[in-house]
Amino acid sequence: MTQQYDSVGRIEVAPEVLIAIARQAIMETRGVRAMAAIPSEMANLFRRSTRHDGIVLDFADNRLTFDIYVYMDPGVNIVESSQTMQAAVIEAMDKMVGIPVKAVNIHVEDVVYGQNQTA
Repeated sequence: MTQQYDSVGRIEVAPEVLIAIARQAIMETRGVRAMAAIPSEMANLFRRSTRHDGIVLDFADNRLTFDIYVYMDPGVNIVESSQTMQAAVIEAMDKMVGIPVKAVNIHVEDVVYGQNQTA
């Protein structure tokens, strides 16, 4: 949980709120089909982090690090879309909570063709 103090009291932002903000920024990016499951071997590495619906959040040294797992639509430039996602998450965190972001790591788990077909 992140905390900030001002002259009249404490402000706490639950990690789930930060994840929801990041998820919204990601899903608004052209070419993102859906959030992907966090691979089980990665989930074990992130035991101290907050994990939810394809997003792993770590808060250390007063900065946020996101690992984001997504499925992409075919026909989009994955690198450009990933860079757009990174910028969108950083901007959303700055605008909505003012907490600096150390890194936004995008993990493209698959490209989804049609209803259930994958690459």
